[in-house]
Parts: sequence; structure tokens; C-alpha cells
Amino acid sequence: MIRSFIAIDLEDEETKKNIIEFTDRLQQNQPRMKAVEPENLHLTVKFLGNIKESVAPQIYQILESKVNDKLFRGQTYEYQLKGVGQFRKYSIIWIDMKGEISFLQEVKDTVEEELNKQLHIRKDKRRKFTPHLTVGRLKSKRIDYKTFDSFKNIIQDHKDTAFGPFKVQKIKLKQSKLTPQGPIYSDLEY
Repeated sequence: MIRSFIAIDLEDEETKKNIIEFTDRLQQNQPRMKAVEPENLHLTVKFLGNIKESVAPQIYQILESKVNDKLFRGQTYEYQLKGVGQFRKYSIIWIDMKGEISFLQEVKDTVEEELNKQLHIRKDKRRKFTPHLTVGRLKSKRIDYKTFDSFKNIIQDHKDTAFGPFKVQKIKLKQSKLTPQGPIYSDLEY
């Protein structure tokens, strides 16, 4: 079994640098917050969970033929990473994506439709697709409540901060190996 997901990687080094400066500031306030490693920053299109190794090449081919070749067609779409938010009482810190979100929705819908039609992989109907980059995680049992108000203020102070461009050229099938030091992501290509 392969723990996998479908994503678009953040490639822009200057944008990564800006995000690191922000997450470093958060970690100074909450040292036990786990920042996402710069090489792991991505937009998740669909989390697949554990899939059979024999299915991975089929998923890869669907992504290449139905999304990368038909939707992207070698073009680059540029978005802006701007504004910070949180999910689940500050357990997930994220940066918002601004731009022509309808194209990303079309990518998501195509992925869902094709995987369901060809491989009977269930569509994710639980939540609305909200394109964002997760940049940090903080478990409630790890919160330093003495400095938590200032942590929330840092996030509030960055609600309109522009971190830089996010250029979208292709979608990837990724593997996630969980380790005690954090996840290790790699591209799956066939």
C-alpha cells in the first residue's frame, strides 16, 4: 500500500522564503508548532490515503492524460498567496490562494470525476474545496497558553500579507511516508 495524495507543489523560492520567515516567527512564539518543511509546501487537490501499488500507475496516467494534457496544456496559471487563516481552533495554520480559483475548482472536479469513473475512487463530498497551503500545525496539548494570545495576534497581523506568487503548471501524484521527524513526500511517476 502507498499513502498518497494529489497535489500542486509550490516551486517559487522567494515565496517559500517569505513563508519560512512567517512560520519562524510563529515558532518563536509557540516552539512546539510544527511548520511544514519548505520542500513539502503544496496545494492538496485530493487526499487518497492508502492505495494499492498496482493502482498508482493508473492514477498517474489519468492525471497526465485528463488533467495535465487536457486542462493545463503546457500553460502556467499564476495565483497569489495572500492572507493567513486557521482551521480547528488554531490546530492548522494556512495561507489563502487568490486568483482565478474557478480553474483550480475545474482541476479538482476533473480529478474527482475521472478517478471515480475509471477506478471507482469515491468523490470527496464532505467539504467545499478551499485552495490553500497548510504551513503549520499545532496540537492543543502542545499549546503554550502563556503566549497563545500573541500567537493569535501574529496570525491576525498577517491576514492581508502577500507572500508571493504560486505558479501552477501541473498536478502530481505524491507519496507520503510518515516518520517520527515528520512526513517525507516524493513524486510518483510511471
